[in-house]
Amino acid sequence: MNQIAKSFGTFFFDNVFLTPERIDAGVVVPGAEFTFELWHSFVDAKVLAGVTQTGALGVELDGATSGSLYAFTSFAYGVSLSQAAGVVDYKASFDFGMGAAHSFNLKASMALVMPERIDWSTQPEMSIQYLTEVIEAFDGTEQRIALRETPRTSLSYMYSMTDEQQYRFNNKLASATGSMIVPLWALQCRLSQGVSVGDARIYLADASAHLASSETILISDYDRYEILSVESVDGLAVTLKSLAKTGFSSAAIVVPCRIAYVADESNSASLLRGFDQHTITYDLDETQILKPAPVDDFERINGRPIFPFRPDRSKDVTTQYTRLRETLDPLIGARSIYDRARGAVKILGQTFTFFSEPERQRFEDFAELMNGAQGEYYVEGPGQAFELSEDIYGPTYKFKIKQSGYSNFANSNSLAPLVAIKLYNGITTYRTIQQVTANPDGTETITTLEQTNSLVASDVETIVPLYLARFDSDEFRYIFDTTEVSTITKNIRQLIYADPAIDSSSSLSI
Repeated sequence: MNQIAKSFGTFFFDNVFLTPERIDAGVVVPGAEFTFELWHSFVDAKVLAGVTQTGALGVELDGATSGSLYAFTSFAYGVSLSQAAGVVDYKASFDFGMGAAHSFNLKASMALVMPERIDWSTQPEMSIQYLTEVIEAFDGTEQRIALRETPRTSLSYMYSMTDEQQYRFNNKLASATGSMIVPLWALQCRLSQGVSVGDARIYLADASAHLASSETILISDYDRYEILSVESVDGLAVTLKSLAKTGFSSAAIVVPCRIAYVADESNSASLLRGFDQHTITYDLDETQILKPAPVDDFERINGRPIFPFRPDRSKDVTTQYTRLRETLDPLIGARSIYDRARGAVKILGQTFTFFSEPERQRFEDFAELMNGAQGEYYVEGPGQAFELSEDIYGPTYKFKIKQSGYSNFANSNSLAPLVAIKLYNGITTYRTIQQVTANPDGTETITTLEQTNSLVASDVETIVPLYLARFDSDEFRYIFDTTEVSTITKNIRQLIYADPAIDSSSSLSI
């Protein structure tokens, strides 16, 4: 009662507007730029007396700071950041001589750049961990649950510092707080042409999937570098959000960057008074994780993909046999052993070597599609399942093989329920085994779910077992020898309860 009614016009007319008035940018990189607009709704033009800036160290304001501003006309302003590190709390107050200042506020956390090149004498590592919980039943069946929406990623580098570099790097590392901009040195790319000052686009000779998904890149040419924000990536062309401020030759490298935190502990060894080596592990910021979208082009059987990667045979392929048993060993009396499942669970230890970044990225895509260690897939065993004893005259569901012990198929869950028949002409076909019987002449007869056409035994390169499997661990540690060559060692666990059903339409026929 007795209150003055407020209307839209009370707020709209004769007022000054900033859009937006406040920006909370979070973690930003040096050279980041932000824009806002100023306009007023007075009838006549208003005179801007001046702009008062606080927290302006390393912050540059671009726009009109005085003069007449017409009504209902938008005036654009830009704020660019150039300071190396620290918290940005910037405020610009616009004074129109009306007794009140209209303010724009920018808050951000400037990440510390780590542009120092690593020492490749110690192989850099990239670890991706999904954190999977395994719940195993008494009979050996298991259920796996992901405890993380995004995988945890870490990088391990070694830096070698000499002379005046070591003291500066020591102080930088010891006094650093907050987030850092860390390059993925192992995933660097090359320029196809040099970069000139003022370029809005750079052209690459090759591009990794991680660079294509990056918002920030580092261009490094020996002791010179520049951090640039990416607008978009189209093939080998990278469009920048701001113009390049430094020129680079075609010998410079382009490295994707990530926001990360240095691990709780890092080690340094002073080999000489003028030579230090630092081993540092960075944990990538999970709230700002950037990863390539996985490409799913893997062949499938029964709805499950086939593991397409061949192990590095220059390193041993190991097989561990784990039996599911209950053992009662009293202090007095005989020991009692109860087998919970027939046969043994095979755990294959294999090392994979990739000779190009696309090969390694394909393995990373497969692991992503498997959600680390949750997904089931079919993997080829390290040996040969069996050999044909005679040609196949088809179409038929049965064929003879040389004695291989597959006649024990019904009594063990460890024998592969599927086999891959590989021909010398490159064709591969898959067969589901229903039963195996022994013959008086020492051969065995295989009965398959699918029909097989005529096949000459001499055309067969090998017949390998196909196990239903999962990754035993959800941690994937890539070790880089060079930017092209990398390795990973994984344990692959056979699942003894394999589904014998198969979608024959997805198999190649012979």
